[in-house]
Amino acid sequence: NLLHLLRLKGAHDTVCLMVTLKTGLWLLWLVVFSLLLYLRGFLLTKIEIEKFSTCHDYAREDCWSKPRYKRAVLVLIDALRHDFTLYNSSVENPEPWQNKMPVFSELRKQFPERTRHLEFIADPPSATFLRLKGLTTGGLPTFVDMGSNFGASEITEDSWVKQLSLNKKKLVLLGDDTWMSIYSKYFYRSFPYPSFDVWDLHTVDNGVWSHLLPQIRTEDWDVIVAHFLGVDHAGHRYHVNHPELSSKLEQVNQWVGEIVREVEEDTVLFVFGDHGMTTSGDHGGETADEVTSTLFVYSGSKLGAVSQEESALFDPERVFQTDLVPTLTLLLGVPIPYSSLGSVIPFLFLDDNSEQSRTDLQLALQTNMNQVFRYIEAYSMISSEFSPSEISQIKTKIEDLNKQITETSGQYSFTVVKELKQVIRRIRDLCSKHWAQFNLPVMALSISLMILLSVSLIATSSLSVTWWLSLPGVPLLIISYDSLSLWTGATHFVTVSLTFVTIVATFYAPVRLKLSSFMCKAGDLIKSFKERGVSYLLKNSLQIYFLDVAGIVIIFFMSVGFMTNSYILVEDYVTVHFFGTLLIINYLLKKGTKPSSKLILISVLAGTASRLSTTFFGCREEQFWCGKTWWLSTEVPSHVRSYKYVGSVAVFLGTMYGLYRYQKEQGSLMRGGLKFVHCTIHSVQCVLVVVYWALSASTTKVLTEVQMCWLPRTVYLLAVLAVGVVVYAPCTVRVLDTGSTPRMYGATSCYSAPSLAVYTTLLPVCALLLQYSAAPALALLTAQLMCTSRLAEGSSVVFKVMICHVIAVQYFYATGHQAAVQQFDWNAAFVGFTSHPYHALPISMIALRTLMSFVLVSLFLPTIVLQSPAPTGPAQEVDLGDPQNTAQLQFYINRELLSTTLLSLLHSSTALTLFKCTLACAACFIHRRHLMIWNIFTPRMIIEMCFAACSSVVVLCDLVLLERTDKILRGELAKISKAI
Repeated sequence: NLLHLLRLKGAHDTVCLMVTLKTGLWLLWLVVFSLLLYLRGFLLTKIEIEKFSTCHDYAREDCWSKPRYKRAVLVLIDALRHDFTLYNSSVENPEPWQNKMPVFSELRKQFPERTRHLEFIADPPSATFLRLKGLTTGGLPTFVDMGSNFGASEITEDSWVKQLSLNKKKLVLLGDDTWMSIYSKYFYRSFPYPSFDVWDLHTVDNGVWSHLLPQIRTEDWDVIVAHFLGVDHAGHRYHVNHPELSSKLEQVNQWVGEIVREVEEDTVLFVFGDHGMTTSGDHGGETADEVTSTLFVYSGSKLGAVSQEESALFDPERVFQTDLVPTLTLLLGVPIPYSSLGSVIPFLFLDDNSEQSRTDLQLALQTNMNQVFRYIEAYSMISSEFSPSEISQIKTKIEDLNKQITETSGQYSFTVVKELKQVIRRIRDLCSKHWAQFNLPVMALSISLMILLSVSLIATSSLSVTWWLSLPGVPLLIISYDSLSLWTGATHFVTVSLTFVTIVATFYAPVRLKLSSFMCKAGDLIKSFKERGVSYLLKNSLQIYFLDVAGIVIIFFMSVGFMTNSYILVEDYVTVHFFGTLLIINYLLKKGTKPSSKLILISVLAGTASRLSTTFFGCREEQFWCGKTWWLSTEVPSHVRSYKYVGSVAVFLGTMYGLYRYQKEQGSLMRGGLKFVHCTIHSVQCVLVVVYWALSASTTKVLTEVQMCWLPRTVYLLAVLAVGVVVYAPCTVRVLDTGSTPRMYGATSCYSAPSLAVYTTLLPVCALLLQYSAAPALALLTAQLMCTSRLAEGSSVVFKVMICHVIAVQYFYATGHQAAVQQFDWNAAFVGFTSHPYHALPISMIALRTLMSFVLVSLFLPTIVLQSPAPTGPAQEVDLGDPQNTAQLQFYINRELLSTTLLSLLHSSTALTLFKCTLACAACFIHRRHLMIWNIFTPRMIIEMCFAACSSVVVLCDLVLLERTDKILRGELAKISKAI
């Protein structure tokens, strides 16, 4: 009987889950390596040349050029979109952001000969750090630099900040502390303010304003940089049409007018933005709203005007942001930064319409051209990106122009100026083109590697692999990854070859065994077909695999959809239909094996939860048809917000109580660890979450900001404590001797209950990060997973993994996300914190906010995969005299079943995510020159990679918890068998 089996297992257990864990670690290593390998070939990079321009580079009386201005004031208004600064009195019903900054229009009318107002075009991506780097160095950004936006580090390239400091100019900084991170040693005075708290609209701006005018009125400065953040933060916290943004624009409008009154004759004022913003208030991409900022110039002295002939050459309406770099440096009489690719802004070098003024402009352009070519020539010496013929052609043209200018003694010539401008633009376009070159062999290699891994994992589904065969190649792979290239030597060839050899060696035996088994089954099917006909074959053989095939087809369509930008834009709603399709197929195949009414009811509940999840879908810029639903809308009366709050609280508490009741009915709360977590820790978490929501929504401030932070922090600490308790004491089994036959309690979910307890622990944390308006999505997710666990009973592990993946993707969108850089919720980093001294914690919180659906679904996987028919009786008791009434104890008794199930879970989940990553990478490979490559395809690929990494890590954590549970359970049952 069962008691005898437990005694045998307690004494003679020889099967260990460590093999599965080690296989999981090895698979995680291969997944991460293949993804990083692809990113190495795909994400654009450039070599930084750490050389600096000096006054001695050109033999001239002045340092590169005669300074026109003694001083400069740079007012950087973060996220100041160009149309924010336009004024149109004819608009009858302006948008909330329109006509809020009339100061620029008024100054243009009042001082037409001293002011200019232009579009200021940023080079995407439009992240703040990249914009500051481009605005100070004059260089072009690459996509891989975007990661620096979280933790900006010292810029080592030459810049106008360094040039001014090296030439004894005194710089004063006011505002964003990012400047101190990237140029910590170059400011004479600084008044930095923390910039990462996007909910704070006023601290930085008020601090800058309190110091700006007093600093301008002093004498010991040459350049003042004032960086205001309020407009950017208002956009992030609210949106473009919110009254807070309007009031910020009006405030900045007033300040600009007061600054202009302080500008003296020997000073030039630049008021500009570093990027724009989308309608939702975000930025980071390459749409017109994001890259089009504004540049307003006020000169203490008269500015010249370009002629009609020259206006065709010099665009009077727009300039690149990189053009500010050579312009500012030459106007102040210091060298242009070594790596700048900008072109001087012409009207700032024209103080009148005299011939001498235009000669000065020609000299500035000549200096600019020689500097740009010097940089590109030096770059070509250390990189093979530029062909010698291209460099030679440009060099010949430059030599001819320099010779022509020398022969005419520098006399102004429009033809020469035109050719100087064309050469500068040609070099910039050349750099832009080559720094958008992809390493196609490395990309193709990584895609091949992912295909090989996916096929091998699918072929070996539930078989163990000799993972240790790959260990000799790991050190070499790690060492050579930094310089991996297919054409640089034998070492790298060996590295690439070794990667494939280790995979083939690892999977060879299992694949051969699986193929043999497949051939035997195919032979049996053919024999059945000959003997009984096709109807018998369809009814009794292929029907067994039909559900798996349906799931595979759905996953295939989800993956192939990455090839088109149209699918990516509507993937959120399409995923809901995919889940509904799987529900219908599951019902049709199982309606004869279960009570029809119960199956219909659960299917309807799952479908309803799935449909309701669309209420919480977010919108991306390209979805012109999309709008916020009534539930997520912030433009509602106060009493409606109160109803929403009450509804969110009720749903959240109901979900937590439902999970508690489920665990109790399964008998999982019969002993210490999990009972303490569910009954005590979760109860306190719920109270804290509800109180925090209430205080956050209230207009009356009951607690200070610091006191408010301790509510979420306590929830986080309790979550850490709960996870620790679950890992320490995961066992749910308890045996009571009630007479002749002992009774066992808590065995129904003895393996899956701990991971479900961790799932429940994270729900309050995720609810805090979502805020109360979006928190009901977690209730819908839980309901959908619970229904799926019942509907998928008897299905294969592969199908269970596939349907869970569809749910995870669906709730990535149902938690308000989209596969776009602008859709990241940076506010999550400040739930419980006002600032962060280090970047690890806020990045982790943003990652959890973004990937919470995959974290939660992966934690729920053991509940679905190990789902077993529950025994009957009070508290789900197990009769130790009945070997058929075992629930999840069957995995303890049948160790081969446990090992096979977990290996199948590991292989199928890894193969699924890797296959989708392969198709996402292939889509970017094919569409690498597509117009939407950086705005649509690349973000979706990177999100899919994050899905794969997140799922692999959490599934590995599931296996660690299962191994720990099995170890504790083995010890407990051994004690019980001895006592009995």
